[in-house]
Amino acid sequence: MRALYLGRFNPPHNGHIHAIEYILEQPDIDEIIILIGSGEKAYSIKNPFTGGERLEMLTSLVRKRFDINKTFITAIPDINRNTIWAANVIDLVPAFNVVFSNNPLVQQLFSKLANKEVREIPLVNRTEYSGKEIRNMMIHGGKWKDSVPEEVVKLIHKFEGVNRIQTVNHTDEIKEIEHNKV
Repeated sequence: MRALYLGRFNPPHNGHIHAIEYILEQPDIDEIIILIGSGEKAYSIKNPFTGGERLEMLTSLVRKRFDINKTFITAIPDINRNTIWAANVIDLVPAFNVVFSNNPLVQQLFSKLANKEVREIPLVNRTEYSGKEIRNMMIHGGKWKDSVPEEVVKLIHKFEGVNRIQTVNHTDEIKEIEHNKV
């Protein structure tokens, strides 16, 4: 049976490795589709890496740690219409039987609107293995490399990802300052 595992992977981190391992350890799962969501978005705090860069990072990770013959990796753009989003995914990726996700909206869309089986993935060290936290550590000079596989760290450096995230974090907008009344 083939499983679908989706995320934004901005960047792929050790939590994603645990998730892929968990999915492939399931006795009824033979193959996995790793689907990069928001594939068209890039150069922002939430989505700093391009779809192509995330595809390269995930491919490097899978080649080193998993059986590439059991894996499909692809990206999909957002369509910003939840009622047809699951059908759009089904239309654009290879056929699959079960979706692995902890996102309540994704679970609902696939189970209710697409009649797909949905399973959760046990979360491992969620505070450390969070794309948002890793990006925040990159902005503030934290130890983000401890949460990201070595092959992904190398590609983040190649893409100048830390500099990119720090750059897009800056704004030229005027910040409102609350003045205390005397």
